[in-house]
Amino acid sequence: MSGENVRGNILDKKISRRNAVGTAAKVAGSAIAGLVIGGVAGYVLKPEAPPVEKTVTTTVKPKGKFTEAPPPGAEVVIIHGFDAAYPPFTEVTPTGEAQGFDVDVIKWIANKYGWKVVPKPWDWSTIVTALVEGDIDIIASGMTHTAARAEKVWYSIPYYVYYHHLLTLKDEARSMEELLNSGEYIACQLGATSDEWAERLIKQGYRFKKLALDSYALALEAVLDRRAVAVISDSAFTGPYFKEKPDVAAKFREVGRLGGISTYAVATRPEDYWLRNMINHALRELMDSPLWNQLLDKWRLA
Repeated sequence: MSGENVRGNILDKKISRRNAVGTAAKVAGSAIAGLVIGGVAGYVLKPEAPPVEKTVTTTVKPKGKFTEAPPPGAEVVIIHGFDAAYPPFTEVTPTGEAQGFDVDVIKWIANKYGWKVVPKPWDWSTIVTALVEGDIDIIASGMTHTAARAEKVWYSIPYYVYYHHLLTLKDEARSMEELLNSGEYIACQLGATSDEWAERLIKQGYRFKKLALDSYALALEAVLDRRAVAVISDSAFTGPYFKEKPDVAAKFREVGRLGGISTYAVATRPEDYWLRNMINHALRELMDSPLWNQLLDKWRLA
């Protein structure tokens, strides 16, 4: 083969390779362009996703009997639930009338607003249930503000402070520790905070038997009758009770106090916002007036 033919063949091959590379590049370019165009077209033409339905949860507060102010001119009747045997805060006289410090307070509030009050004595061990279920509208009867009760009812501002204590007869020389581990009966009022104290102490490991009675007066009598070695009471009851009955007070001694201070307040249903606010404003006004101290003196609570 001559030199010119060889150079010709080589030149032809180079041209053919360029053509091949060019052709391949065109094919590749076309393919890439197709992919890009197809992708864009697919994105543009892709159907929209259906809208997502969002569930919004709203809390609707239950509407109670006294959630809102009654219409102008409407009569407001408040059923006052109370303990019939808790002087000087609430009790029923031999003639069937309600009397006591809390009775006077609720009457004053009712007179201020023009309400009608219907006193209704109730068993103390079930009085919270009665309020929740609507049998009564308020509890004003030396009602202690406790965490357990606050899970079911809402309270007004506090209006009285007191403490719990252990009492025994003066001829009983044992200490609090010895009495709480005596294995004997210790009296308290059924359903009251003294009952809660007795249960709490037993759970803590103290060894005594609980004698729960219907009132603090009966609990004191149980100690006098030697049916119980001591009584868990509260100063809100024993203070005025001993002032009224010095002969009974002379037979008892305070062994020691239990826990810190406690407070009394008016209990209402949680949803009765309007009623509770009205009671709070009236209580504050009454406590800031000279009449408050007069009521405390009247019922030997000062």
